[in-house]
Amino acid sequence: MKHSRGTHLRRLPPEPARNTVSVASVTYQWELRHGWGATPDGDYRGPSVSVWAERHQTRELILDFPFRRFGMASPPEDKLVEALQEAVLFALASGWDPDSRGRRVRLDVPDNEA
Repeated sequence: MKHSRGTHLRRLPPEPARNTVSVASVTYQWELRHGWGATPDGDYRGPSVSVWAERHQTRELILDFPFRRFGMASPPEDKLVEALQEAVLFALASGWDPDSRGRRVRLDVPDNEA
């Protein structure tokens, strides 16, 4: 009897994120990680979004928006896309390189930037 080696461990390629945002003629994929919530110390936190040039194939950027940006409402998609465009520009200026290798990058988006 012949056994195949490791074929059961192969993964299918990840599906692309359903949402995209264009920044400086580059299209990025994004997914909402979580909406607003409370921190353990009782403060409120805003939504968090993951951004990739290509989902799970390039370096992930996690953007943590301030609570004041959207409040307790779910951010409308057009407002979120606008905020993402500004935040991705901020991340690129801060040194995020989506094509580099390594751990994900997490940034707190300042109030005045996004």
